[in-house]
Amino acid sequence: MLSYFKADLQRNLRDYEPCGSLKRLALCLILNSVHALFLIRLQQWCGEKKLPTFPVAKILFWFFGIEVSKHAKIGPGLRLPHPSGIIIAPNVTVGSNCDLYADVKLVLSHGNPQGPTLKEGVFMGDGAKAVGMVTIVVPQNGAGSLLMI
Repeated sequence: MLSYFKADLQRNLRDYEPCGSLKRLALCLILNSVHALFLIRLQQWCGEKKLPTFPVAKILFWFFGIEVSKHAKIGPGLRLPHPSGIIIAPNVTVGSNCDLYADVKLVLSHGNPQGPTLKEGVFMGDGAKAVGMVTIVVPQNGAGSLLMI
């Protein structure tokens, strides 16, 4: 969890560079994205250790309106510039270095237990939705995201 959270921090604080240690600490204390990411990683860690995830999940929902299943797989370097209203269902895979903006929904389709898969570097803007067993990848030329079924 700590190495993933460190990668998350590096990506989320990149917008504020250059910054010294004091500014970096201040940003960690005030940025909602850092708080939300900490709670998401803590929830994932509790799930891995077979500890109750309910208290952390409730705090995450009360403060940010974010719901993340303990059965979702989230890679390092997650960036949440506007952490509110995000839903990540069970059996969803989010690759490394992905960006999820406000109100992104990664959910299951009716009757299908497998959720969406985001490969490395996928950007999902405000209100984007991926439903069911779809895979979203970034093309090799990097010109936007391509949806593959």
